[in-house]
Amino acid sequence: MDEHIRGTYFQARRFSHTFDRYGITAIAAIAHDLGKKSAPFVQYLKADVKARGSVQHAIGGAIALFSMKEEVEDERIIMAAAIVAGHHTGMPDLRTVFTEKIPKAPQYLKAIPDLSQMEMQIIKDILKRFPGLPLGGKSDSKSSFAYKEMLMRMCFSTLIDADFLDTERYFDYGKSIKRQGKAFSIHQLDEQLQNYMLELRREGRDKEINKYRNEVYMACREAAKQPLFFRALVVPTGLGKTLASIAFALEHAKQFNKKRIIAALPFVNIIDQTAQKYQEVFGKASVLEQHSQLSYTDDKEELMGRSRLAAENWDSLPIIVTTTVELFESLFSNRTSKVRKLHRLANSVIILDEFQKLPIHVLAPIFQALHILMEHFNVTVVLCSATPLSFENAGLIGNMGAPIEIFENRNQLFECMKRVEYIRVEKPLTVSELVARMKEHPVALCILNTRKDAFRVYREAIRQKVNGQHIYHLSNRMCPHHRKKVIEQIKEDLKNEKSILVIATSLVEAGVDFDFPAVFRAMAPLDSIVQAAGRSNREGKLDKGAVFIFELIEGGMPGGIYRKGTEQTKILLDHHGTAALHEPWIFEEFFRSLYTLGGDDLLDSYGITSLKPFSFETAGRLFQMIDQNTVSILCKNYKSENGQIEKLIRMYKEALYLTKEWYREAQLFAVNEYVDGSFFKENQNQLEKVSEGWYIWHGDYDMKTGIMDMDEGGE
Repeated sequence: MDEHIRGTYFQARRFSHTFDRYGITAIAAIAHDLGKKSAPFVQYLKADVKARGSVQHAIGGAIALFSMKEEVEDERIIMAAAIVAGHHTGMPDLRTVFTEKIPKAPQYLKAIPDLSQMEMQIIKDILKRFPGLPLGGKSDSKSSFAYKEMLMRMCFSTLIDADFLDTERYFDYGKSIKRQGKAFSIHQLDEQLQNYMLELRREGRDKEINKYRNEVYMACREAAKQPLFFRALVVPTGLGKTLASIAFALEHAKQFNKKRIIAALPFVNIIDQTAQKYQEVFGKASVLEQHSQLSYTDDKEELMGRSRLAAENWDSLPIIVTTTVELFESLFSNRTSKVRKLHRLANSVIILDEFQKLPIHVLAPIFQALHILMEHFNVTVVLCSATPLSFENAGLIGNMGAPIEIFENRNQLFECMKRVEYIRVEKPLTVSELVARMKEHPVALCILNTRKDAFRVYREAIRQKVNGQHIYHLSNRMCPHHRKKVIEQIKEDLKNEKSILVIATSLVEAGVDFDFPAVFRAMAPLDSIVQAAGRSNREGKLDKGAVFIFELIEGGMPGGIYRKGTEQTKILLDHHGTAALHEPWIFEEFFRSLYTLGGDDLLDSYGITSLKPFSFETAGRLFQMIDQNTVSILCKNYKSENGQIEKLIRMYKEALYLTKEWYREAQLFAVNEYVDGSFFKENQNQLEKVSEGWYIWHGDYDMKTGIMDMDEGGE
């Protein structure tokens, strides 16, 4: 145990030295396993048969620390006690540690202070050696509490990671060694990027659009040298934001001693694309792609093994590509598995791509957390989008101040990049009329507001099919493995200039590099319409692409803020016309009016920012990026290669329990459905429950459109 405490202590100090100047992590590391000194735990160790978890120990260290409270009046003791109390079960609300957990602890743990005199003396020495926490005055007490909350989260994360790693080193030294593979340094990665960009410029010298891409790239390079930690890169679609933003991040990391770059995106299909681009530039050994639909069991290579280990704590690899859900739910979670990687955010550059897609109901707590990270943990945040967002609403960004734009002449750039003409269809269309209009274009993309509408239009398009034109369907009715294959086929057809019609939902709007001459978009919120337009004439091959904005008779519409945004867009277009969609000021007006419509709790629907300080467990329970309950449904009858689904179902039937890897791989072949939605309610007889939130779908799966309701026919 002494060896383990030393190992945990030195790892934790190494991880936390840049942000924990007060010794909180050191105290927690010394105290975290003191509960193992109890007589029942010693007996448990000596027993021939051990029931894991039968003897409590985690709260023992908290009891030892709490016993010092009267002798040593220092809030660091209280903070460390809460961290120790949760290092197995999750970070508790601070209040419950001292009103419930310690008073209700087993009697045998009450003896821990007497058994830990040496460690308690070491802790007293640490308190003297490290400076105390700064005192927050009344005027800034809220921000002081917010900082201390984040500091506790970071220290908790550090202890969890150090504890896991030292335990792993003892029990599985081979696994521990595997973590230590070499990755390129930030300087080496930047050199690789510069060489890659030189080659790109040589190849695309004659293309007009490359002049603008190079301007954006060079602006990012120059802006990165400034000590400004809250930036925005808002430029039109197709100008290389993916590479320009990573150029900013690498240059900035060199200048200001950042250790890691974290690119967070709203949708898995964009992550796939972004990660592939980064891996093409930097190599797989330097880029970790992490999301729920990536399995590390596909590949037996050593590299995949290292990636799986790095995904646990974001160690060793300098570039992380993940979802905004993974990033922010980890930031507000109290669970050890989620929180373990959190301390890696310190000294990083966080790129929030397509940030306008962040869910509006949690924007206030998200920006409050980002503010603390920037102010106290050497984090730089870059907001990337093709949609200018209004930051005038103080509730959105609190007292952060608006981000400084990287590309200062963005309005001029939007003026130069008018690559499409917006055409508003005057009267609402039936499904048949919409398809007839689309058929006038040999190559077209149509984006609908709901899966049901996309299916209706696809079915009608098949009925009216023109010889030689291939028709594709894309929606979340299809599992991720299926969608990815279809997207790749569409790109191949576009490259080969084939006649195709793609009917999709909004999943293609952000980050999917489609380039269609004509796009049809059902009336939607302003930012969705402009994102859809980014799928037209992306490479500037035409004088103007055509974007048709239409209303569908009996068309569906998501509720909440999406519906309100659509209504507001119609008002703006009625008043200003479609020409205004090229003007950045219309976005300011749109978002400003949207925030006003939303009410006081629009940006913090769960009241996270109003919770009592140090309510970690409560915040973790309340905070949800997706504000509706969904379940994952494994599509048994999807035709996967290599019998992957059959293998997953066999494992489910035979295994004693399902591993994280099972769930991760199953997500590739699963469709998410709302618990209160009609599909889930009306098809119970075809659903087999696997575990909480997971089902197997025994119904049909159409290889063109995905899961089918009982009353639907496939094409």
